[in-house]
Amino acid sequence: NIRPIWTDADLYTIKYPVEFEASATADQKAKAFIRAAVKSRKEYKGSGNPVLYTTEDVVTDCLLLEDSMGRVIYDTIDKLKTALRVSDIVTVPVMENLSRTVESDTYNLMGIIVNPADYNVGADKGGAVNMFDDFDIDYNQQKYLIETRCSGALIKPYSAIALEHKA
Repeated sequence: NIRPIWTDADLYTIKYPVEFEASATADQKAKAFIRAAVKSRKEYKGSGNPVLYTTEDVVTDCLLLEDSMGRVIYDTIDKLKTALRVSDIVTVPVMENLSRTVESDTYNLMGIIVNPADYNVGADKGGAVNMFDDFDIDYNQQKYLIETRCSGALIKPYSAIALEHKA
């Protein structure tokens, strides 16, 4: 059983809200995201300097932020990493439009801050791989199945931060 970080128990994953109005512009959403990422680090108890996993849209909106004079605030990805207090930013296409429902509330995922060292992956019997083959007489084909059992979970309490917006 590989447990996803985002929906893991509150003991392991801090669900931190990114607050902005429904009519907010992309700049307002990016500012709220950066603010939430920085403020949420107070509750982070993971090891080392974590990595931000987010979508390309969120990174782009953050990089396009301008000050009142029209100058770009974060002209490089390195300046954005420093502002967010993360060691790296990884864009994950699979995170596009992800949402979860708790009771009647819907939460949209904007990013996850975690150190991969705090996530443990394992397998039974030392990672044994089983292979099966059989002849399927109905289709006149040789069929193959390769099977292994894997598991994964966060191993440190409060070692991940899920930044999400309540829809």
